Amino acid sequence: MATSIPPASFSTSTSSFHPSQSQNGTMSYSDNPLTQLPTVDFNFEDLRKRMTDFTLKFDAFIEQGRKRVLQERNEFRARLGELNEEQRSKSTQITTLQSSLSNHSNVLAREQAEKNEMHAQISKLESHQANQSASCDRLRNAIAQTQRQIDVKLQAQREYAEKMDGQSRLNGPELGFWETYLGCRIEGSGDENKVRILFMFPPVKGGKSDEEREAIFELEVPPTGSGKYNVVHVKPKLDVSKVEKVVDRLNSTREIGTLLKGMRALFVEAMK
Repeated sequence: MATSIPPASFSTSTSSFHPSQSQNGTMSYSDNPLTQLPTVDFNFEDLRKRMTDFTLKFDAFIEQGRKRVLQERNEFRARLGELNEEQRSKSTQITTLQSSLSNHSNVLAREQAEKNEMHAQISKLESHQANQSASCDRLRNAIAQTQRQIDVKLQAQREYAEKMDGQSRLNGPELGFWETYLGCRIEGSGDENKVRILFMFPPVKGGKSDEEREAIFELEVPPTGSGKYNVVHVKPKLDVSKVEKVVDRLNSTREIGTLLKGMRALFVEAMK
């Protein structure tokens, strides 16, 4: 069986330590090395000196830091002033550039408007020129066609003139005969397409005047040999239907004697 060991007895006094009764004799507390404090030399003078040096260095550091902060603040303010001045200058330049840009934009807008107007005018002129060219072409074609027609008519007139010239050489003696035989005179009327025939009649017997009486008619000569003759003026007036019959006989026979005899007979009948 296990043997019980009685607990050790300790005194509550701070002046002595009482071991168990099994130990012999007593030990002093002050003689125990575990209860003795070590002797320490703090060297306060050196510490004070070091603290003083530290304080001086710290104050110098603080002063340098304060000066550096002041210098940096002054430099910052100076730089900030420069930046503000530069910003004002840049703002002024920006305003000037914006004004120049606005003016340039206005100039470009006006130039574009003028350009568009010029293009519109050019298009209008080109259209007008095209119309004028087309009109000129039409006029040239019309002139060429008219010239061809004129050439054809001139050729026909030349041929007719040659024919009439040849015929007049043949008709000259015949016309002279009719003028003598019928007592008439064939003359021009001022129009190359018309011929005036004048008949002279003796005065009326027992009349108040002894002057010869005149009877006139104008004959329109056709421009071609196949055209029709036409009496356009008669003095004194005759029956139109009778005159047309005489002209129809002329157009059918193409003999001038038929016309002269028929018209003289009508004048004689009208002047009785």
